[in-house]
Amino acid sequence: MRSFLLLFRNQALGFIREPAAAVFNLLVPFVIVVIQALALGTQQIGNDLPGYRVVDALPVNAGVMFGIIVGLFGMGVGLASMIESRALAGFSLRPGGVKMILLAYGLVLLVMVLLGWIFSCLALWLGWDIRAPDHAAVAVLVLLLGVCVFLALGACIAAVTGSPRGAQGVCSAVFFPLLFLSGAVFPVDTFPSALERVSSWLPGYRFSELLAPTWVEGQSFDWVSLAYLVVMLVVASFLAQRLLFRREDV
Repeated sequence: MRSFLLLFRNQALGFIREPAAAVFNLLVPFVIVVIQALALGTQQIGNDLPGYRVVDALPVNAGVMFGIIVGLFGMGVGLASMIESRALAGFSLRPGGVKMILLAYGLVLLVMVLLGWIFSCLALWLGWDIRAPDHAAVAVLVLLLGVCVFLALGACIAAVTGSPRGAQGVCSAVFFPLLFLSGAVFPVDTFPSALERVSSWLPGYRFSELLAPTWVEGQSFDWVSLAYLVVMLVVASFLAQRLLFRREDV
């Protein structure tokens, strides 16, 4: 346990000493949410959710954006940097091996998402007096599940590319479709039917659909999205592990 805490501290200190990556991963979704609040915040959502303004549901959008950005870029580029520098190979000779450093680094990214999400919710509460979540504890659990899915996907990208430059390019190509088809930036129901069908098969959309009922009152819990994310997490984690340990430099 002490070794794991030491690894966690060292990974966290890495972001503190070189904060550029952390600032990018946290500032982008925060700025998008603030712009959405300034532009659309006071508008009523509609008859389906009486009394709710657009700004009251923005914490859902923030959670999805933080999960996608930090999961893909944080894990994808960060892990690829460890692979290229052969730092990951060095950990294979230590107690706990590669799995321990991956868990420590993943936990640092999870904490980063939680801090960014909490700060965004605080800003929305101070600026627009948003409504409290319907099920706060469940919302946190769903957020952690969604982030873990994107961390596993980021690990898959890192294992395939093996370099931060390659991971950056792949993450950028994957990020925008996942974000724009998740419903966190644009309402999916305004898209053509073909795009709606495509979005329903993507993890960003399922993450949003699962997180929304925990924050907004009167929505039924989406068990299909829960099953989707659990299966996606298992498959992506297994695939990331296989891809990583098949590399000669790990």
